[in-house]
Amino acid sequence: MIIKKHITHYMKNFNFLLILTLLITSCGGDKKKESQQAPVMKDKLVLSESQMVHIKIDTVREQKLADQLTAVGEVSFAEDNVVRIYPIVSGTVEKIFVSLGDYVQKGQNLATLLSMDMSQIQRDYNISKSNFSVEEKNLARAQELFSAGMMSEKEFAAAKKDYNNALSELNERTQILKLYGGSSSDLDAIYNVVAPRSGYIVERSITEGTLIRNDNNKNIFTISDLKTIWVWANIHESDLSKVSEGDEVQVKTIAYPDKIFKGRVKKIATMLDPDSRVIKIRTELNNNEGLLKPEMFANVVITPKVSEKAVVISNTSIILENNQNYVMLQTGKNEFKKVQIKTGRVFHYYTEVLGGVEVGQSVVTDGSLFVLTAFNQL
Repeated sequence: MIIKKHITHYMKNFNFLLILTLLITSCGGDKKKESQQAPVMKDKLVLSESQMVHIKIDTVREQKLADQLTAVGEVSFAEDNVVRIYPIVSGTVEKIFVSLGDYVQKGQNLATLLSMDMSQIQRDYNISKSNFSVEEKNLARAQELFSAGMMSEKEFAAAKKDYNNALSELNERTQILKLYGGSSSDLDAIYNVVAPRSGYIVERSITEGTLIRNDNNKNIFTISDLKTIWVWANIHESDLSKVSEGDEVQVKTIAYPDKIFKGRVKKIATMLDPDSRVIKIRTELNNNEGLLKPEMFANVVITPKVSEKAVVISNTSIILENNQNYVMLQTGKNEFKKVQIKTGRVFHYYTEVLGGVEVGQSVVTDGSLFVLTAFNQL
């Protein structure tokens, strides 16, 4: 009986030791397995293609820098490419064939007016045409009589003079009718307003039924091709010495805050505004995309021609973390790492970089904070 108890006690201890051994072995195996796994790479972040859609990349570049001048500006028509149509007759607007913003071709009919002036022009033409027809017949009869010796040379000369006067009057009335867009075959008191050039209707000051007078000096249509736009910026008197023709100009608008339009100072006005003490400068911008519209407000940055070169990055690339400046540097396809940089002067759109990145490297601009946050969570 005593022997049986000892055996039972031994078997229980053996089972306990066996289980403990298995647990220790299992734990040691897990640790060994973990030690064989590849280490986590914490020096770079890899983004998926779907994540890359939400960020933008820019290049570290060397650029001319100088003390830039910021001014408020306004987009306007390029007056060299604008045609304003003024009425040359009085009358009532009968029909309008175009709307604001429409593109029209040269010679296209824009509107028609019912005009007493046009009626008078057509009547004068009709009278001169009738008079010429009479004098033409008179000259033919005089020629026959003169040839037959039945008319003196003086009388024949008078007949020729009357004919020439009638012809001259008809030519004059024909030119006037043509100038006013009338037709010799359709005398209907209608004046046709036609486009003198191709472009967009950017102003329209009439509606059907509008009474127009040709002496009020108000244009009824304005046409511009809008391929070139002027931007006028207001420069304070104290900054005038910093601006000269040919200076580089960068323009941003509220409508397109991420797009920079580039040009140069083309003209500096000769007179200050007596109230605001500002002087206007003008730049011309290419507008083939049609993004810029007259009357838009603009933020204008002027960079002098004489400037030094410096390595710069976009201001949106820089992230402040623990009082240090960082950028997310692209190291490969969809791969990024956090790099500390040393910055210098800060300009309107760019910051000078004194160390940390080199010219030609790529950094994240839009979405840089998102990428840095993801990197810090590695």
